[in-house]
Amino acid sequence: MGVPIFSDVSMKPISEYTPEDAALLCAVGRLVCGWSMLEQSLEAKIGLLRDGMGDVRTVGARTRPTMAKLMTELRTIVAMRDRRNASALTEIAAIERDMQRIDRFRALIINGFQEPAPGGFTCRDGRNNQLHVSMEQLETEIMALESLAGRLLAV
Repeated sequence: MGVPIFSDVSMKPISEYTPEDAALLCAVGRLVCGWSMLEQSLEAKIGLLRDGMGDVRTVGARTRPTMAKLMTELRTIVAMRDRRNASALTEIAAIERDMQRIDRFRALIINGFQEPAPGGFTCRDGRNNQLHVSMEQLETEIMALESLAGRLLAV
């Protein structure tokens, strides 16, 4: 059955998830790991760009910088590097829009995940609306994240 948390509420133990659920949970993990890898790649790229410009400071020496701070720093370095070429800044702006969309989706999954459902899973958004996220949506966002990482490192 389930593990009783309160007298009238129970929760399904993770050991009772089916193999189909395992694939779904694995995809959620891929989304989370992909985002972390994107952050690390961006931080490494900024370090290389700084090194190429003669600046040897580390990125976020005291605390781990947020993606917004990393993108701001990337935009600043690219603007200094390519003063007459605005195409790189235009691409960075497009990447930031895509990144914000993926980050909202990622936050929905992490903060609102409820349970596996046929063809995907249910989650709750910030307004407490129940949403169904399909496995196809999740895979599409993971592929978009991987594409985004390639575009970002090419700037």
